[in-house]
Amino acid sequence: MKTKEAIELLREHEPPEGYYLAFSGGKDSIVCYDLLVKSGVKFDAHYNSTTIDPPQLLKYMKLNYPDVIWHYPTFKGKPTNFYQLVKLKNGLPVRRFRWCCEILKEGGGEGRFTIDGVRAAESNSRLKRKKMEYFLKPYWNKKYKGQNIGIDILERLQKCGNAKKIIHAIFDWSDDDVWDYIRSNNLPYCSLYDHGWNRIGCICCPMAKHSAKARDAEMFPIFKINMLKSIKFLIEKGKFGQFEDAEEAFDWWISGVSIRKYLGRKQQTKINFEWH
Repeated sequence: MKTKEAIELLREHEPPEGYYLAFSGGKDSIVCYDLLVKSGVKFDAHYNSTTIDPPQLLKYMKLNYPDVIWHYPTFKGKPTNFYQLVKLKNGLPVRRFRWCCEILKEGGGEGRFTIDGVRAAESNSRLKRKKMEYFLKPYWNKKYKGQNIGIDILERLQKCGNAKKIIHAIFDWSDDDVWDYIRSNNLPYCSLYDHGWNRIGCICCPMAKHSAKARDAEMFPIFKINMLKSIKFLIEKGKFGQFEDAEEAFDWWISGVSIRKYLGRKQQTKINFEWH
């Protein structure tokens, strides 16, 4: 039933130029891709490289989705990557200030009718969203903040490239729904899902649990090496003076707690050690 509803929705709203599929290679993206194919609508798929996605995911996408268009990050008009952005932004992205998503993942699709795999079951914040939404660029979002914007204005902003119109094609699907669809349609998926990954995204994503980030740091040593280089750069510029070295600053970052709490735990551990 949900498959039929999704296909009918895609057919009902198909734009003349076709949909823009925001593709990440994760389980939700590949379901959306397949639904678009089955619906017979016109679409093109796009992947925004974060430069810190797992290599297994990149290999999987290149092998199974060669038609997906890859886009690489820029900052102030110049090519960049995550490690350079840490230096340019003079800090590390954390849960409450995730500048990384805006720069690395959310670009593209302006003026297009976008499809993505956002689902209500993924988080409480996503549960509050709607199946079809408009996302305004910062200037317009600020201008109309708190106002009930009419559909005519939203459509005009979208057509002018100042807003995105998005359908979350599988918004009401559960994890089981997604996996049932993948298996019943024999869709190939990234191997990381068979090794404990529930969600696949950026290595050491600020939104991930500490256990997941610790796992990533161990599994992807090149990522950690590059992060330590960026953190050392920040330390040389006077940042993170609270920490003994880059290694400790990295350990704090993946802990997911505030610097104050992290250092408090460290001090308590030291006191307990000295007491014994």
